[in-house]
Amino acid sequence: MGKVKQQSSSTSRKNPLLPTTDTQNKNNARSYGAACSRFLLLLLPILSCACIIASLYLLAYGLDVSISDETISECLAHTDTKTTVLALVYIGATSSCLVTAMRNVQINVYHRLEQSESPCTWWTNLIGAIANIIAYIGFLLLATFDCEGAGDTSTLIHFVGAFLFFVLTGVYGVLHMVLLCGQRQYPVYCKVIFAIVPCAMIGSSIVFGLDMEGRVEFEWYSVALAAVMIGLVSMLFLVDNVDDELRNFFCCRGRGRDGSAGQKRSSTLEL
Repeated sequence: MGKVKQQSSSTSRKNPLLPTTDTQNKNNARSYGAACSRFLLLLLPILSCACIIASLYLLAYGLDVSISDETISECLAHTDTKTTVLALVYIGATSSCLVTAMRNVQINVYHRLEQSESPCTWWTNLIGAIANIIAYIGFLLLATFDCEGAGDTSTLIHFVGAFLFFVLTGVYGVLHMVLLCGQRQYPVYCKVIFAIVPCAMIGSSIVFGLDMEGRVEFEWYSVALAAVMIGLVSMLFLVDNVDDELRNFFCCRGRGRDGSAGQKRSSTLEL
């Protein structure tokens, strides 16, 4: 009897179907990595929004001025905390570009899994992403070069950056709103929010453009709303995360030909 028990116990230990300690450790490590990637995915849009809002706060309250009295450009030229403001702007703008690229991947993955890909959708998504990335490059130019800098070149670059930012963020807001309406996994309130914020941002930019001297506060509103629009993308990532696809995208890995990953994500979307 003792030998029979010993043989049965050794057989159970050698059964390859039973999870081993190494397998459990690997699974735990994968779960931990997935949790960390999910946390970073949700944190990045909020970080971008927070940095840009903080830079606006430093500009306005650091100089103790009202946003209805001076433009962002004037505050950038006169602030004593230019280094801190630039650091926040660069972090926020870089994060916004990354969030835009991740949202581009997410939209493409959705349409691929739903078998609703079309050249129109693909190009709309790509044009919108490129527009927003160029917009935040323009925002970096706006912040780096003063409107009252030495020489006409600095002033020209400043206003070119401002033009790119205010025009292309509006373009991205409209295109993103159209693309979001085509994604069925998001509730209606998400689509309503992402329709109201870009419209308010575009309206603020138009009001400021028509009266740059009298209604300067709308410049501040437009920049803040653009940051809020990026921050709200966390809500979209929370509903439908694309951790595996984003990891493949940023690691320059192509998707598999067997479509196994796509089938797995498809079942997740259906749930």
